[in-house]
Amino acid sequence: MTTRTSPDVATGVQPKSLRVGTVAVTATFSINAGMSLSAGDVIQMVKVPQGATPTYVALSGNPGGAVLVKVGDGVSTGRYITGLGASSGMKLAPINQSYVPYTYSTDDTIDIVVSTTSLSSASGAFNLIVHFTMDA
Repeated sequence: MTTRTSPDVATGVQPKSLRVGTVAVTATFSINAGMSLSAGDVIQMVKVPQGATPTYVALSGNPGGAVLVKVGDGVSTGRYITGLGASSGMKLAPINQSYVPYTYSTDDTIDIVVSTTSLSSASGAFNLIVHFTMDA
């Protein structure tokens, strides 16, 4: 199991926005040629600050082969999307879980977690779109 990060969760990077209102963040994680994906790998994609309530989460990508993933956070790895088969030419897939508004009590990241894969070598990318609201 490996934890990887998109450039959007690097130290010192925070989505630029007003402290209140709606924030839209798009993050891309490039899968380098020859990179292996294994069950249990976590790809941290988008930082969400304390007090944020995600209203939309969607994933697209092209991992270069069959991969089963879920999208969640440090508390619930499948909070937004579970059992999603990602493959070459994957279309944009929104939340597929019963939506219950969740407000983060601490800073966290929204992550892609690899459930299963048949790839020993991957290439391509994952793209994650997150909209969240912030109250004053």
